[in-house]
Amino acid sequence: MPVQKIEDTVILLDASRSMLRKDFKPSRLAIELQATKNFIQSKLSIDLKDRISIITFGNITRKLIDFAYEEEKLIKSLKKVQISGQGLLHEGIAFALQILVEEMRKVGGKTARIFIITDNKLNNDISKLRKIVNIAKGLGVFIDACQLGGVQDHGEDSLKRITQSTGGDFEYFNNSKAIINAGNEFASKKEVRETTDYFSPDKNDKIAPLISEIALPLRRPSLPDIKLMMKGGGRGQEKCQICHSVKAAVTGSDFLGEGRYCPSCDRAMHLSCAAMWAKKSEYTENVFRCPFCFFLLELPRAALKLVKEKTEKLPEIKIAEEDEILETEVTLVPDDEIDQIDASCSYCHSIFLGDFKVYKCENCTAYYHEPCFQKMYKEIKACRYCGAKIIFE
Repeated sequence: MPVQKIEDTVILLDASRSMLRKDFKPSRLAIELQATKNFIQSKLSIDLKDRISIITFGNITRKLIDFAYEEEKLIKSLKKVQISGQGLLHEGIAFALQILVEEMRKVGGKTARIFIITDNKLNNDISKLRKIVNIAKGLGVFIDACQLGGVQDHGEDSLKRITQSTGGDFEYFNNSKAIINAGNEFASKKEVRETTDYFSPDKNDKIAPLISEIALPLRRPSLPDIKLMMKGGGRGQEKCQICHSVKAAVTGSDFLGEGRYCPSCDRAMHLSCAAMWAKKSEYTENVFRCPFCFFLLELPRAALKLVKEKTEKLPEIKIAEEDEILETEVTLVPDDEIDQIDASCSYCHSIFLGDFKVYKCENCTAYYHEPCFQKMYKEIKACRYCGAKIIFE
């Protein structure tokens, strides 16, 4: 028998430039937002345990709010919508799948949904879109879509076919009032005929494709980001949250040159620092998890190549041969040089503010706050970064 369960819904809002057109009064964007408000209000009136997250996709794909069930909080988040470029639907769906998958891992037994509102004037990579939709279908995620005007496409990769393949609903509208009311119609619960746990040990084959296919590129700084950083001659540039410096440790480039943001948590990082982090990844060479929110990210191959070329020229760090115990000394950094350190503590990953003495490993040049160094020495008596045994003269 069909059952109705608690639902987690990601609303995917088109934030591409075409949404500023005024063929729908007062604008496509205004109608889209009103339909979204109606969906939120109707959804929560049906079941207060249902949760909603909101993502926008244009030139930049961005999460406005994580899963929540507070109506006022969700509606307030819509004020953060930023219009940019042309939408990439496969990136928007991939983003939605990532946050739905994380919730599936935590608590099973819920229905996962994606609700798309768009004018369908998108710039899609058909091959990637097909893969993403197949993953959604395999995970049992319903995709609904509400299209504002434009041409109603009935092709193989049309919005209608996408929704049908996942068991979702599609509606096409040519007047403002109907679109606004559609928010109420789409809010009704889905009927699920059987419960499938895709995260049980015998379902690992279902998760494997997620590793590379739903990873998203780091987002470039937007025009407002750049304008803010350029105030005062560029002195307001962001600091990378991996190396805690404006200038990248490997390439020497400043944040305006190679700065990027995680599309999920908005943490700033240099491309080269992200590439160094990705080298330790458990996935593929150019797919890694954000060090801060664990969102799956994809690096451009050019960044990996650049880092490889640069690191090949760096001084070699000694690595112990088999059965060899590598040793290192630690030195105390002079107090007047602490504020010049362009790195974070290799133990706690916090920057150096001069409130503690700082030690440096002579083998790998890793830095440690004095309390962190003492804890590390007590725990392993070795440098946490390179593994060399710490000796004192």
